Amino acid sequence: MSYSVIPDEPDCAATIYTAGFSNLPLPRFLDNLQGYGVQVLVDVRSKPYAAYTPHFNKDQIEPAAHAAGLRYLYLGRELGGMPDNPGFYDDEGYVLYDRIAGTEPFQVAIGRVLTGLRKGYTMALTCGEDNPRQCHRRLLLGRVLREQGVAVAHILADGTLISEAELLDEERRAPKQLSLFGGEAEERLAWRSYRPILPKNAPNDTSDL
Repeated sequence: MSYSVIPDEPDCAATIYTAGFSNLPLPRFLDNLQGYGVQVLVDVRSKPYAAYTPHFNKDQIEPAAHAAGLRYLYLGRELGGMPDNPGFYDDEGYVLYDRIAGTEPFQVAIGRVLTGLRKGYTMALTCGEDNPRQCHRRLLLGRVLREQGVAVAHILADGTLISEAELLDEERRAPKQLSLFGGEAEERLAWRSYRPILPKNAPNDTSDL
């Protein structure tokens, strides 16, 4: 494995939520979080701005979260899914998650999340993408946290919850495609972003990253 997260203590027995705000009104999004007892909102967007839903810009969501009784923590520089460094992308423009996870800033930030969970805080990772199947909240952050013993569950825009266990079962049941790759090569190919997102090709609204 090409990364090594070193928290204060491994195997944190806790659950972390993820939640994409999509195009929700801000009060509805905060209500969704409060419905699951979330206390700390961790913003993991590389760029904490949303062109089509400006109420989710950092300067608006942060005070709104505080007013709703939630703590707000921005860790998008360390945990975001759209890094500026072209070395984190393959030739097709996909983000290579193993390279992000191998950086010291990423490991330190994941350690902060794990520390919060160990202290008993109920936390949610947020960005704009509603569907966790396509989002780095799950494909990068959730995977690393699961390997530290953290359970992951996803709050959808309609307020319902889907667990990571359900998504993994869904993937196991899906028809498998034949691959020309195998072993380590196939693993490297799999652990990348859902779609190409090189900054020069990305849309102006990067709120889902």
